[in-house]
Amino acid sequence: MTQKKSLQNPPVDSPFPGVNVTELKTSDFLQNLVQIDHQLLRNILANTPLIIWAVDRNGIVTFSEGGGLRKVGYQPGEWVGRSIFEEYSDDPELISIFRKTLRGEALRLERSFDNLILDVEYTPLFDEQGDVDGFLSVATDITEKTLSQEELRLSEERFSKIFQVNPIAMCITEMETGIFVEVNEGFLSALQCSREDILGQSALDIGFWPNKDKRQKMIEQVKQEGTARELFFDFVNPKGARICALLSAVQIYFRGENLLLSCVKDVTGEHQALEDLEKLNEHLEARVVSRTAELQHAHSILNEEYKKRNRLYRALQQTEAKWRSLVTNAPDTILTLDRDGTILYVNHKIASLGMEEIIGSSIFQYMKTEDISKAKQILQEVFQTGTPQVMETEGLNTEGKKALYSCRVGAMVSGGIIIAAMVIATDITHQKQAEQELVRRRAELAHLSRLSTMGELAAELSHELNQPLAAINNYTNGCIRRIRSGTTSLDKLIEPLEEMSRQAQRASETIKRLRRHVQKSDVEHKPLDLNGVIQNSISLLEHEIQRNFVTLHLELSPGPLQTIGDAIQIEQVLVNLIINAIEAMAEIPVEERKLIIQSDRDQDGNLVICVTDSGIGLKKEEEKSIFETFYTTKQKGLGVGLSISQTIIEAHGGKLHPRRNKKGTSFFITLPAINGDNHRGF
Repeated sequence: MTQKKSLQNPPVDSPFPGVNVTELKTSDFLQNLVQIDHQLLRNILANTPLIIWAVDRNGIVTFSEGGGLRKVGYQPGEWVGRSIFEEYSDDPELISIFRKTLRGEALRLERSFDNLILDVEYTPLFDEQGDVDGFLSVATDITEKTLSQEELRLSEERFSKIFQVNPIAMCITEMETGIFVEVNEGFLSALQCSREDILGQSALDIGFWPNKDKRQKMIEQVKQEGTARELFFDFVNPKGARICALLSAVQIYFRGENLLLSCVKDVTGEHQALEDLEKLNEHLEARVVSRTAELQHAHSILNEEYKKRNRLYRALQQTEAKWRSLVTNAPDTILTLDRDGTILYVNHKIASLGMEEIIGSSIFQYMKTEDISKAKQILQEVFQTGTPQVMETEGLNTEGKKALYSCRVGAMVSGGIIIAAMVIATDITHQKQAEQELVRRRAELAHLSRLSTMGELAAELSHELNQPLAAINNYTNGCIRRIRSGTTSLDKLIEPLEEMSRQAQRASETIKRLRRHVQKSDVEHKPLDLNGVIQNSISLLEHEIQRNFVTLHLELSPGPLQTIGDAIQIEQVLVNLIINAIEAMAEIPVEERKLIIQSDRDQDGNLVICVTDSGIGLKKEEEKSIFETFYTTKQKGLGVGLSISQTIIEAHGGKLHPRRNKKGTSFFITLPAINGDNHRGF
């Protein structure tokens, strides 16, 4: 038998003042009910979310009140007099709970009713002898609380998924101790470590923060402001490598704890570039000091010259007239403008307009629409700072034809105040056309160089084409003989016909490679993979390599090496270097002829191709001359191959340079990469 509890000092949340509802004698419970004004009790319970039932030892409901009854479709008092065993006869689980409670066992569980989730307490009631005389059931609606908890769980689950797949380096740590609670793949990649290296470890203990005071200041900022944004720190990963990074942090509630979410952006490369820029600035400042001294000296000379000119005032008037005539008749167009772009002076008329029509009009009406915004910005900059500016724009010349102008804009100062802007517009139409013609001629020269190279390889290429053509001829004659003999079947002709097709395809591929290399086309810069260009170049010279008994070693980067450029021109450079390498090994024993072609990234992230031979090598005095036009060490060479190759690579923003080895020579092609992937380095 369950021991009775004292009725003294009842709990504060008891629905009956002075009564403990956890364990009651039936007589005490009824007596308290009698003492309470029934209407007042109903009013109190009707305004609570509770459902309170009192059931006697026979399972008859003696009390049914509480505002929660309406949520389940019943009215207060509606259940009084009903038998719980009859009403819930189809629910064995609930009947079992009733019986356990009537045996003196207090229970608490969650029950679902329609769309509600209830927290139900079943408390036995005892008579004066300590026997169970019934039980009290108190149900509380916990639907909203349960749903909130589920929503919180789903929210944490969604956060965890987003956290893990996010490419940004992120970690979650304890606020004070710095212990890593969770990290994502981006964080592990940035620090070049594994989860086992850091999870459960303190960032302070493993040396991740070389300056612990800085971390503490960051923590204090997060506590005060709730977040910290883009703070610059130096970190050290578990392998001891220094990482410069921008860190943003915010306090979050995760897995029941207040933790610190940090986002880390690796800016080691940018930081190094900034340091290099600071060094450059120091160098430039030193140059400025030097130039200032020179200008001061020049100023002293000009001051003396001014004194001389002052003594020759009358001569100066004559000189002024000459200068005015010079400006008026200058081949460049010279204008002065006010802040709004109104023309105050111009030395030439424009098209058929008279000087009186031009002066007072806006300079912008003579410009292309898309250039007006930039021109206004430049004019504003000159009037605000006095700094000279330069821009190119299209306009009309004195003959009324469209022309391209290079405009130099400077400030006209009087008494320390900028009173106007002076524009000197130089017609550069012919200059631009000459530059375009130079590019076209350079492309033609590169095309001629490719034709010259293919001419040198003509015998080898004809031999390479002759082999599949000879094979096709033999197979064709064989098929004809079999057909004429009348002793063969169509099935027996399939195999030689298929071999004929393969040999024809082989010849076709050789011709395609040759045509692609020598065809004349416009320079086209687009994304390309250097490894693919290397493979194409080798396939073009495969027979030449075999004919000269050269052993080829390819050591290409496992990943793509993406750059922007013209694939045909870069292939031309590689073909030239490979042919040079083969010819450099012509005088050494066959077993020593080795050609190594490597591709990778250097320490700066640039793309590098290295072509190395084991030949006779370069002489020291030849290093400075090999890129000069018409310089050659070959009896039949023109001396333009390396010169054109260097021009092509420089036009692609790269460099071509040789290195003398103990045995042989290496040529390095360096080109800018599209992106800064990790590299192994040469």
